[in-house]
Amino acid sequence: MGAGVHPAWACGIQGAAMLTDLGTTPIAETLRALAGSRSSGDLQVQSGKTVKTIFFDHGRIVFAASNLKKDRLGEALVALGRITDEQFSQASALLGGERKRRFGEALVHSGIMDKTELGRSVARQVNRIVLSVFPFSEGVATFDERTSAIPLEYMVSLSMHRLLYDGIKTMTSEALVHTGLGQLDRRVQLAPVAPFAFQPGDASPDELEILEHAQRKVTLRRLAWVPGGIAFSRLRAAYALLASGLLVDADQAEAGMQPAIHMETSTFLLSALQRKPDPSAAEALRREVADELERSAHLDREAWLKVSREAPREELKKALEEKMERYHELLEAAGHDTELKNDLEVILGRASAMLRLARQAPPPVPPPPAPPAEAAPASDVAAAAAAAPAPVMDGPTSSGGTLGSMQIEHLLMEGEVRMTVSDYANAIRVFTRLVELAPNVPAYWVKLAIAKASFPRTAKQAERDFVEALRLEPENADLHCKFGMYYKAMRQRARAQAELETALRLDRRHAMARRELEAIAPGSDTVLNLKKLFR
Repeated sequence: MGAGVHPAWACGIQGAAMLTDLGTTPIAETLRALAGSRSSGDLQVQSGKTVKTIFFDHGRIVFAASNLKKDRLGEALVALGRITDEQFSQASALLGGERKRRFGEALVHSGIMDKTELGRSVARQVNRIVLSVFPFSEGVATFDERTSAIPLEYMVSLSMHRLLYDGIKTMTSEALVHTGLGQLDRRVQLAPVAPFAFQPGDASPDELEILEHAQRKVTLRRLAWVPGGIAFSRLRAAYALLASGLLVDADQAEAGMQPAIHMETSTFLLSALQRKPDPSAAEALRREVADELERSAHLDREAWLKVSREAPREELKKALEEKMERYHELLEAAGHDTELKNDLEVILGRASAMLRLARQAPPPVPPPPAPPAEAAPASDVAAAAAAAPAPVMDGPTSSGGTLGSMQIEHLLMEGEVRMTVSDYANAIRVFTRLVELAPNVPAYWVKLAIAKASFPRTAKQAERDFVEALRLEPENADLHCKFGMYYKAMRQRARAQAELETALRLDRRHAMARRELEAIAPGSDTVLNLKKLFR
């Protein structure tokens, strides 16, 4: 049972609300089932008067809350000595009775903590709350499936595999451990790659001995056995290692739904990129205006507008209108920079004059009429009508998405063309429209992210789009590698390393991820497999 979805959940994981008995089903199996099914919603765990809520987003634990005073962020920070009673009172006063404002926001607003440090504190708090539910052996767990209520800015990024490993080791009920493990005579073996940053030096002697035995296929009963019978400590250790993915079922290629391997940052899911001042933004703005000033000087439609000389007039007008829209955005961003605004006014004047000429140009002279001829037979007219292309209409069609697929194909083509000519601003506009039409396609979010990352003014915003792609496809090693290289370019070394390590855990033969990881973190253990660690 420990290898797949527990029977208590298998019958209705997609339901609107689920209920399980903590006295018969270990909470670890509930967490694994929700993570394996990529569920979003709230898991409320109640034991006696204690109520703890764990928030899921696409199978990832992103937040947790509790009705216990000691589990609240403020009280926890005071208990840990991170903030003083005076600072706690100062932040509490800033709340001013506003229920919508969070205590963490008040800490940042008052200057007591910065956003990065707050993220680490929130992640530790979430980790503590989640681990505290593993010893529960009575009560109920209720899951309500819905879109996550936690804003992206306040989602934390923790490893479900690590939570299972640490949490199961705190269980006290032997019966629940037996239930979680299931059939003790099935064989397991060491996983080729650890799904999280496992350190053998932190493992107990029982765990190390179990991992040594598991280098060859071995039964769970043998792993839990000591002279005289099965030992609970070893049984629990075997469960922790199996549920966390350090051991895998030896005789099953696919052992049910498993938690996705996620990057573990031990802080907020989003980095501090959006919150950091960007000294390069003003320089990027000046560079773009200077480039446009030079390109527009000769009114060359190919060099300036990326429009062929043979292109129809409508295409020229469209390109000019898009350019003018962009110039107005730049004008607004220029603020009080008089020199920059003067240059933009010059460019706008050139674009406006050219657009006026394009609109006033006479229509093409129609061809001379054909010499009179005999009327075509009705059958030929019908055939010609049938052969003529159908008019393209806006809006939904009754054919069930044909128009949408054509529009997507057109946007993909246009976006790639704009990326080829380094027209990143318009590529971003095109790919934004693409993800609006097809929000559940990870590849489109990646295209948008790459376009934003290529443009200095939007480079920081690309992080959100990479995150969205990974929420949809968390086990795509190539995507994790691309995200890691993005973080490397943005000089977020720790995040780059975490993403590249995740890519290697998903695909240990991923050459680019291995090469990039060795370049930024030569001593990383992730490039080694578990078997090498126990030789």
